[in-house]
Amino acid sequence: MASIRKRGDSYLIVVSMGYDHTGRRRKPRQKTVHPPMGLTPKAKEKWLEETALLFERECKKLPPEVNKGITLSDYTKLWLKEIAPGKLAKSTVARNRQDIDRFLPALGEKKLTDLRPEHFRNFYADLRKQISSVTKKPLSESTIEGVHACLCGILSDAVESGYLLHNPAWRTYKYAGKKKQKKHVADEETAQKLIAALGEESIKYETYFKLIIATGIRRGECCGLKWSDINFSDRTIHICKNVVKVTGEEIIVKEPKTAAGDRYVYFSPEMESLLKEYRAYCQAETRDFDERELTEDDYFFRRQGMKLPMTPSTFTWRFKLILKKHGLPTDLNVHSLRHTNASLLIANGADVATVAGLLGHSQVSTTLDIYTHAFDKQKKAASTALQDSLDI
Repeated sequence: MASIRKRGDSYLIVVSMGYDHTGRRRKPRQKTVHPPMGLTPKAKEKWLEETALLFERECKKLPPEVNKGITLSDYTKLWLKEIAPGKLAKSTVARNRQDIDRFLPALGEKKLTDLRPEHFRNFYADLRKQISSVTKKPLSESTIEGVHACLCGILSDAVESGYLLHNPAWRTYKYAGKKKQKKHVADEETAQKLIAALGEESIKYETYFKLIIATGIRRGECCGLKWSDINFSDRTIHICKNVVKVTGEEIIVKEPKTAAGDRYVYFSPEMESLLKEYRAYCQAETRDFDERELTEDDYFFRRQGMKLPMTPSTFTWRFKLILKKHGLPTDLNVHSLRHTNASLLIANGADVATVAGLLGHSQVSTTLDIYTHAFDKQKKAASTALQDSLDI
């Protein structure tokens, strides 16, 4: 495997050439490359990986023996069968299938080697004219961006497998219009009204939604909590599972995608009181319906009479009913509670590294990208303080 080393604004790709017949190490081959301007960090990483792979093939002259005449449709079927299952989560594959259904009718019959950038640009232009069967409006730009990401991922794997020498979809998509940076967030007043409204709901839903507001955990992470994950003496909860439900599949309980996702969050004495009250409720419910005692291995939010956790979509549906019932903003959703938690943490002076750790972001830059608007108040205060100190 070629190595990639950063050298200022450029990168050095080094390919080991192994040893000769006498056992002496052959001189490595090197190449300096400059990634295209404007790539995101993730896109730049992918570009470097592909460029290194192509350079290594060129150096070693080892192109795999593959069917160069394969169509995008046939390769996608092969990809879904042989590559995707070992590389992607089931929920991601399910999402990709929706994108695949969009691009195969337009591009599926073309050979991989015949695909050109203009094919993708024209396809995205046509997608923008399509009307969604659900919203009855033109497809959203984020939907089109998702189709492009899916195509790029599949074609990158085709490069890696030797079907292509380069990815023809690279840099063929440009976001149309201005990206919406605003997240649906409840301000402090709305959050207080929501908390009061939750006090009138059943203790199960009150506990679930208040936990997300208090800790910022994801809705699937909340569904994945077991009683063994909670430590009342330290007032901590170990976030180490995520619940995913793919249409037509059984519930999936899996580990976090990144090491940062496996983390601890903290709760207040008030939340401790609610959690203990909820545990007593669960104990009584388990005795009545399951005719057994509640165990540490039971999920916080469990299907009645079963060992399985409840699905995130159940809470999504219930949350909309609660908002409507109490006259609260209906543009909020369960994920808004996570955004609300982060925004309130920032507003109360938490630094970005602390917020990133509590939310389970693997990179601080992710937190900054999502919540840059929330730091505006701190930026203004810091700027004003500096100018005051300099008397300017």
